[in-house]
Amino acid sequence: MAAARSITPIAVVILALGALGLGWLAGGMPVPNGPTAEPASSAAVGSSARATPIEAGGSAPPATESELYSEWTTYDDAVRRSQATGKPVMLDFNAEWCGPCQLLRREVFENAAAGTTVKAAVIPVSIVDRRRENGENPEPVAALERRYEVEAFPTLVVFSPASGRAVRQVGYAGDAETLRWITETAAELR
Repeated sequence: MAAARSITPIAVVILALGALGLGWLAGGMPVPNGPTAEPASSAAVGSSARATPIEAGGSAPPATESELYSEWTTYDDAVRRSQATGKPVMLDFNAEWCGPCQLLRREVFENAAAGTTVKAAVIPVSIVDRRRENGENPEPVAALERRYEVEAFPTLVVFSPASGRAVRQVGYAGDAETLRWITETAAELR
């Protein structure tokens, strides 16, 4: 006859903590570059989680004060979220053919650490210029480009819908400088 083994309280605690950790990993862990509530847009620069005001519709759930980071979204949704949270909006004016735009996307927006920092500082929106491909832009894109005096790509604009203040950076100054500019500008506009 084999002796019955008893489970110690320490073993129970270790098993419970392991099960909680696995559950967190499987279902509750945030994914910085995961999908959003917005439909994917083939014309948006970068990952399928990025949307433009023209090429993707719908709306995401309302933002709360405790929102840690914001996924790429549409212009209208970003303005709504900003009004609810006070978080500034960042517009990334870019074009498919623009080499510096693609470098900015890869080195900053698609980089896990830098991308999360951007999403913590601002509500990001990608505005894709289609003039070269289509001969013209849809009117909402053209209106935003006129409003923010976009003449070159990439152009980043960080603005506060509450105050109406906007700050613009033209060109790509490298990953560290661009990340510093986004976070400092966002902090100034809060």
